[in-house]
Amino acid sequence: MVSIGTNAMVIGLIRITEYTRDRPMGAEGGEHVRLGQAAKNNHAVLLVEDEVLVRLMMAEELRSAGYDVIEAATADEAVDALAHISGVSAVITDIRMPGSMDGVRLARLVRSEYPTTRILLTSGNFPNVAIDHDGFFLKPYDPRKMIHHIKTLLD
Repeated sequence: MVSIGTNAMVIGLIRITEYTRDRPMGAEGGEHVRLGQAAKNNHAVLLVEDEVLVRLMMAEELRSAGYDVIEAATADEAVDALAHISGVSAVITDIRMPGSMDGVRLARLVRSEYPTTRILLTSGNFPNVAIDHDGFFLKPYDPRKMIHHIKTLLD
């Protein structure tokens, strides 16, 4: 009988063990570069979104703006990422997600455990809950507006 295991934790489509400040997670052989890309700004953003296409598009836009991006498909994956990666400057989370917790509970946990981390919420509906956050974006949102808001918060 052969036992198969893994030595890396998977978060969404990306392994935590690949993350360094010099290379964003998921960058194979270098960073994704676009014309007009901003210089690296040394801020890591944790993007928590269960809709794969939305997450991939927003992650690419954030990387193009110079941010290191950690992707998570659920709040549970985000909590694991926060436990293993230090220096996350901002968390962008969808409010409604599958798993043991939603984005509101994740935002409350981030605010209590990582008080200096900025929290941005996204949803297809206006939330009916009061929660301390640094911005709300109604889906579908304009990635450029979100990035501009993040820059005002972090830079």
